[in-house]
Amino acid sequence: MTTNSAGDPQTPLPEDRVGRNIGVGCFTFFIGGVSGAMVGVGIGKLLGFFARCTPMAGLPACEWWVYAGYGGAVGAITLPILALWRLRRADRAADAASSDRG
Repeated sequence: MTTNSAGDPQTPLPEDRVGRNIGVGCFTFFIGGVSGAMVGVGIGKLLGFFARCTPMAGLPACEWWVYAGYGGAVGAITLPILALWRLRRADRAADAASSDRG
């Protein structure tokens, strides 16, 4: 466990936060891309049902690659943004609680 200059063992150093944020951002980029692609194909399957499109044998939906591509791109962008936003919000709250204004 690292301690900062004030000796508080619960608040990580800024260098630790940068490494953590890079790790979280990279991990959530791939996870967001995969999950977004699955959601996109689900939306494509639903739209294909309403359009009465019959996909070829073995495929989940008509033109599934288009829906998977757009869904993957949206997921790969939004999940890291949301995860890092929540981490920064928690960091600000921890910094505000640990600041000693005397």
